[in-house]
Amino acid sequence: MRKNKVEYAVVCSTGKIRRNNEDNFFCAGNLREDVNAVADVAFSGKVDANANELFAVFDGMGGEACGEVASYIAARESMAFTRGKDAYREYLKPLAAQIDQRICQETEARSLVLMGTTAAMLQVCGDEIFILNSGDSRIYRLSGHALEQLSVEHIVLSGSSKAITQFLGMPEGYEPKPYAARGKYRSGDMYLLCSDGVTDMLTDEEICRIIDDRMELDVLARALTDAALDRGGVDNITALLLRLT
Repeated sequence: MRKNKVEYAVVCSTGKIRRNNEDNFFCAGNLREDVNAVADVAFSGKVDANANELFAVFDGMGGEACGEVASYIAARESMAFTRGKDAYREYLKPLAAQIDQRICQETEARSLVLMGTTAAMLQVCGDEIFILNSGDSRIYRLSGHALEQLSVEHIVLSGSSKAITQFLGMPEGYEPKPYAARGKYRSGDMYLLCSDGVTDMLTDEEICRIIDDRMELDVLARALTDAALDRGGVDNITALLLRLT
């Protein structure tokens, strides 16, 4: 009997403009450990689909030296939480609640007004996937040649600017309400989790053209990052690709 596999690849780049990288991720037990480094982080691999693995992208906010702390807390809490996970149970909602609480505690400890992070999280459990998102980091599915956005964006647009209405680390008096869903996947389906450093630079049509399901994931993740950089790279860029087979 053949086992279902999850192939993955991630590239995390500071971009061309920002002096620091406020993005982080959690990918099959890996995260961006050195929050002060500006060099790109890139790796790939594969895991058993029955291992109940978590894949996530976090985009921190809160100003200089705070956004990267919030996203790192999210990635670190993901690692601690999933080490004790139940092999057959969905855990995204309690994990998001734990991350939210931990960031709020750190915000208070640092006497800050605000520190938080967006979240785009995907859990593979057997023949199902679970997703959860908060903020404007996105989750896409590419099935065949059709690209579908699965996440819901929590933003308010005002002219050329946008305000994020939901994130992990919401201040006291505001209730965190992340979007969550579940579904079956088909063999060959691909998923993209990314920060707005990708989606602010590239349209859905351009992303779909870049993601060729016949190519290796590390090549595709780098191609998405390079395309966003070529458009200006004004924000930090994280692209995490999955293929389920």
